[in-house]
Amino acid sequence: MHWIALFLILGVAMTCFQVRRRIKRNAETALKYHFEFSTDELFEKEYLYLIQEITNEGERDVPFLKTETLLPEGLRVVLVQDGVLYSGNDIECQSVQSVFELPAGSTVRRKWRVLADQRGVYRAENVQMIAVYNDPLGMMATSHRLEAESGGHTRLVVLPRVKEWISHMALSPTYTGERILPRGLIHDPMSFLGVRDYEPRDPLNTVDWKQSARLGRTVVRETEYQYNDSYNIVLNMQSVLIEPNPPEISTPPLVEDCISVCASLLDSAVRRDIPVALIANVPTVEQYGHPLSEEDDLGNQIFCSEEYRRQAQVIRAYRMLAALPMQMTVSIEKMMDDMIARTHLYARGGNIVLVTSFLNERMVGFYRAMRERGVQVIFFVVTAYNKAVDIPDDMPVYYRISQWKGGVAHAS
Repeated sequence: MHWIALFLILGVAMTCFQVRRRIKRNAETALKYHFEFSTDELFEKEYLYLIQEITNEGERDVPFLKTETLLPEGLRVVLVQDGVLYSGNDIECQSVQSVFELPAGSTVRRKWRVLADQRGVYRAENVQMIAVYNDPLGMMATSHRLEAESGGHTRLVVLPRVKEWISHMALSPTYTGERILPRGLIHDPMSFLGVRDYEPRDPLNTVDWKQSARLGRTVVRETEYQYNDSYNIVLNMQSVLIEPNPPEISTPPLVEDCISVCASLLDSAVRRDIPVALIANVPTVEQYGHPLSEEDDLGNQIFCSEEYRRQAQVIRAYRMLAALPMQMTVSIEKMMDDMIARTHLYARGGNIVLVTSFLNERMVGFYRAMRERGVQVIFFVVTAYNKAVDIPDDMPVYYRISQWKGGVAHAS
């Protein structure tokens, strides 16, 4: 008797397994999935639409179909509340679910509003569609990932947005009086000539307090404007002093801020027809550049972009930044040692702009070594001012003082 019951149970189990397998196989071949973005390219913080279509090409109805769309980091579905767009009550999420019935030969279409939250290159395979469906009796649920058919806008490039902070930076520390605004990006265009006696018409922020104390009278700095012809931007992909798991980056938001700064610097230079290129400790993006040097292992791990010098190349420079992977190839220490040893590969016009998420004493030593070699280095630091670092008076450092509002403070 027990053997008969056991055989019956095994028979029922085998039958259910075969039915489930056949239903899944039929559904996998019957369900066709089409996916596309509403555009190929846009800037960060702009909106687009994600369009999905599922067609049941089989002979049987699918009485219950639940789908879940999973978006990669950097893209977010925006669910409208109260039927009003941009009401301030919208909900942003990484995944969204739908439940519907799909009769044989029918098509269901979904159109989602998506926020491009972070620069990058996204493809159809980055957006996952998981389908869960039941057999006709609703007894056995099964699921699989739907693969999107080729065609349409299946590749999306999100360009980095230029931050407004660059128009609010202060070029020098102001003890009092008005702030001096920049006319160039490499170093203070108010080139120091000497000092003279203070006059009542002079702004107080031009007073040289150290020289006044030494001379025993109030003196002001004499300056003149000067401009720079070209420079290279060096991007430090290392987000903290010691990355625990290279090539992975431990604090990507800081590096994203650095990339936004680079976008602003590239935009400013190219729009003024100043030749500029980007060098970074990141894997080479062959479409937009080449290894710094193919003659040695270190040079092969450092990316050097093509040169940008015309206004028509601004968008291409943005695309290059969008394509940078969130990875680090070599430490900034090794990169600075290489810059000191092979200055000619990094310095353009005797100028380097180093964009980084932190500043340490090692960078101060690097600055002094480059000055001895006739190279001017200016630092853009996307974190707050670090009082623990003793910055020389002649070392130009721009610090972040807020969430890109109100400008940046300059230490010199």
